[in-house]
Amino acid sequence: MINYNPYQQYYPQYQQPQQQPQQPQQIQNSGCVSVWAEEEARIYPIARGTSVTFRDETAPYIYTKSMGFSPQDRPIFEKYKRVDDEHEEPKPKIEDEITALWDEINALKDTKKPTTTRKKEDGGA
Repeated sequence: MINYNPYQQYYPQYQQPQQQPQQPQQIQNSGCVSVWAEEEARIYPIARGTSVTFRDETAPYIYTKSMGFSPQDRPIFEKYKRVDDEHEEPKPKIEDEITALWDEINALKDTKKPTTTRKKEDGGA
């Protein structure tokens, strides 16, 4: 015997659409742009949901400009002082430092030695 439901064709079963988890929106980095002044970076147009880094060619500064996703968002402008990486001199080995200190100590000892010897004056022969 087959189960027959005459109302099934008129009232299809409601199926909930599968909901995909919402991914949080992330601001995309649009790379680095060379500019000649801070004002040029400030007026540079950027799209919503992006961030652009600017390198000032005439001053030691880096700027970032970010725009949110909402139409009401205003751009966020940040200014950073660029510090160039200085090459450090290699540190001398500890053995070299110890040898140099002993050389200095020995040199100081040599300067403290008396240069002339005094003869005792005997009252006699």
